[in-house]
Amino acid sequence: MNLSQFLERITPPEIQKTVEHSTTKTTVPAYPREYLADLTPWVEIDEEIEKLLDPHLKHFSQRFLRTAEVIEDKIDTKSICGNESEVVALGGVIYEDPTLAILREVFSIRCDFTNHRATNNIGDPDRVFFTYNDQITKDRSRAKFLMEYKTPWALRMPTNIITHFNSERGDQKNKVVNAISQLYGYTTFNNLVHGGLCNYEALYLLRRTGDTGLQISRPFLYSQKGIRGPIAALTYICHYSITKESFHYSPVERGPPGVHTFILDDLEVEGTWDEDIKVPWQNMKLRLHCAVSKNIASVMSGEVVPRQRTRFRYQKRAYFKVYDITQPSNLEAADAEIKSYTDLKALQGKYIPTLYAAGTTLGSLKFLVLEDCGETVTDENIDSSFWSRARKAIDAVHACGRVHGDVKFENFAVSNGLVKTIRSELLPSGI
Repeated sequence: MNLSQFLERITPPEIQKTVEHSTTKTTVPAYPREYLADLTPWVEIDEEIEKLLDPHLKHFSQRFLRTAEVIEDKIDTKSICGNESEVVALGGVIYEDPTLAILREVFSIRCDFTNHRATNNIGDPDRVFFTYNDQITKDRSRAKFLMEYKTPWALRMPTNIITHFNSERGDQKNKVVNAISQLYGYTTFNNLVHGGLCNYEALYLLRRTGDTGLQISRPFLYSQKGIRGPIAALTYICHYSITKESFHYSPVERGPPGVHTFILDDLEVEGTWDEDIKVPWQNMKLRLHCAVSKNIASVMSGEVVPRQRTRFRYQKRAYFKVYDITQPSNLEAADAEIKSYTDLKALQGKYIPTLYAAGTTLGSLKFLVLEDCGETVTDENIDSSFWSRARKAIDAVHACGRVHGDVKFENFAVSNGLVKTIRSELLPSGI
């Protein structure tokens, strides 16, 4: 089967809607649009897609036939959807799997889509596109492209999405405005150029331009095939993000490539790393460098530095826990963690990390700025006294009415002989 036949054969089914049952609470509106200019059309995208794929339409591969047959086998069960997670799963089969097959067979690119928890991105987009840095170790690249899915009954696309967004952008209850703003937020948080918004029936590709510009494509409808359809569009944007560019500066404040810079807009905790220093947090930048882990929150290393023209000469290495609070459950988790640190203030710096500051930015992300406690414990960096020192930390937490609940190496850090527990879920006793 050649590429042209493959693009014609993949036929996205109509969703067989079951009784709606939501798997998540209502998304909290995000506010990165204060940096976002009006939407403008991405006029030339069809020409760009054709330029990429037209020379390869006769490319033959047995994988195309096998992929098409597998997709057809899955359609009957996957097309039965009652909530967003099921629409995401259907989109993975109908749009993502064919895209990955084309990228591999035609362009020899090894890549994949995954959920946000499997990659060290900031925020919780539905799908993250990445490549493999090393085929043997399967080491993953940073995110190249983000996808946000909605159900077609929850997000009904207007006839002219540009006019609709530009005229309704002040309405915080408008679902189209919130969906575009959410995706714009995810791309800016992660310094990315491109994002995709899909309600299954239509795929829109978005491209950041200049400091605050955002272009949007025409809708690629699920009923369209060939190089006019959503699979061709998704193939193009993934190929572009790998071979040409994926990085775009944040509109908040520029930093070196690979560095994420944020400023806390709304502070809940204003602490310090030295009793003799009062930190002007409203005039400080959070520079996030290396991703450490991703679960409910992203954990990243970096530093706190003064903004330009701020009369404050100090800066500090720190760790940052970043919660995407557009998800209500994440907001609850972040607030619970801040309360844990507040309740255990007497232990900060001795048995648990010091919480330097906590607050939100862009109405979408909640940050905990934490002390760098040294290396996570391993067999190689401990001595025979480790467990006795770890026991002191655990006993101190228990004495304050909290339960540690998960005693293992990765929940402790060691530096200059000090052992601190870095587990955030310190629950009240009795829970």
